[in-house]
Amino acid sequence: MAFGIYFYSQWNINATFLLLISVVFNYTLARYLTSLSEEKKKVVFVFAISTNILYLGVFKYFIFLWDLFSDLRIGFGFAELLWKPEILLPIGISFYTFHNISYLIEVYDERILPCKNFFTFAIYDLFFPLLLLGPIERPGNLIPQIESEQTITREKIWNGISLLIWGVFIKSTIADPLSRYVEIHAPSFISLEQGILWIVAPVIAFQVYADFFGYSLCAMGLAEMMGFQLMNNFKRPFFASNPSLFWSKWHISLSTWLRDYVYIKLGGNRHGFLRENLNLMIVWFLAGIWHGAGYGFVIWGVYLGLCLVFYRCLKYYGIVKETNLIQAFLGVFFTFYSFSLGLLLFRIQSPGETMLILENLSHLPKVSSIPLMILITILPLFLFDLWQEWKDTDRPNFYITSKPFSFLFLFFLFFLWFSLFSPFGKQDFFYFQF
Repeated sequence: MAFGIYFYSQWNINATFLLLISVVFNYTLARYLTSLSEEKKKVVFVFAISTNILYLGVFKYFIFLWDLFSDLRIGFGFAELLWKPEILLPIGISFYTFHNISYLIEVYDERILPCKNFFTFAIYDLFFPLLLLGPIERPGNLIPQIESEQTITREKIWNGISLLIWGVFIKSTIADPLSRYVEIHAPSFISLEQGILWIVAPVIAFQVYADFFGYSLCAMGLAEMMGFQLMNNFKRPFFASNPSLFWSKWHISLSTWLRDYVYIKLGGNRHGFLRENLNLMIVWFLAGIWHGAGYGFVIWGVYLGLCLVFYRCLKYYGIVKETNLIQAFLGVFFTFYSFSLGLLLFRIQSPGETMLILENLSHLPKVSSIPLMILITILPLFLFDLWQEWKDTDRPNFYITSKPFSFLFLFFLFFLWFSLFSPFGKQDFFYFQF
């Protein structure tokens, strides 16, 4: 717990007090729930969930709603609002708020008992490897590990070290150079080379993947060295042959959270095909605004929902057959590119920029615009995922304990690649903004 507080306080001490208030509030309300009658229990539960959502909403969405209100005023001919509030967005607020909501839901549904020991819950909520960017760990997985005595073995230490090294490597040597390429070639959607977004989009996809996958590996590695096992957040998503499969492999902790606590609560697929697709659209609208407060995130969520609904319609009417190898191969390409193009929406600052994106994509890029250096940069990550896909691993695995000399050789190659290609510059994690 102390490590988590110290770790978070290095960013902002005021936000640390807000985090601690959230910890005390959710611990207290969860304990209180178990002592109430069913009717009062429901009232307190709704209050607890609403408070968490309001807490997230004030810090993350109030400025966006203020700007939206200002835009509407201008649209109706009123004067622009001259004053604008300044609210600090606490880092990782989306992750630890969802962490708390899942805990309250699990306690309310009586799937788990509330923590009797405050420090047990505080460690769950402030576990520093996942405090900033997740994964959004389930209480039923992490709390029992905190309550039981953890044995730190040689195998866990070596596995943790290998995950940590690989995570740092793909963040610094793959994600950061790709980020610099994107900022140089697409700083905005104005005055771009025609068709360049066909190239920039997949570069952004690999940048975000290497960045977030890198952090997740570091979190898993640090936790494993302490004897804990966190859930795997990525499972070779760019080899997925359809959107449904992709979202079972990308940001798994968020997609399963939305599935279990939103999609299923809305009825899931239990009320017919039309209602099922409506539920999907609601889920992905929420996924969009969870990622950020802005026009682009709302459009992104709707876009992803439509991609999923379109695929499910093709499957429902028998147009797509999963056993067809050619369709599966084409599915990998179209799934990757539909996701990549969707990430362009993250960068939209106003609805009008959507037309600039579509106009640029109406042209084909020049072959000379495809940079060889970018292909070289993503090669280690692609080969690693290909190897893991061939091994069909559930979690990233270097088989370090059975093949230590192979790992040492691989570590040497990582070091050499890092020395040659790392930009050696500080670049914040992409998901810090969420």
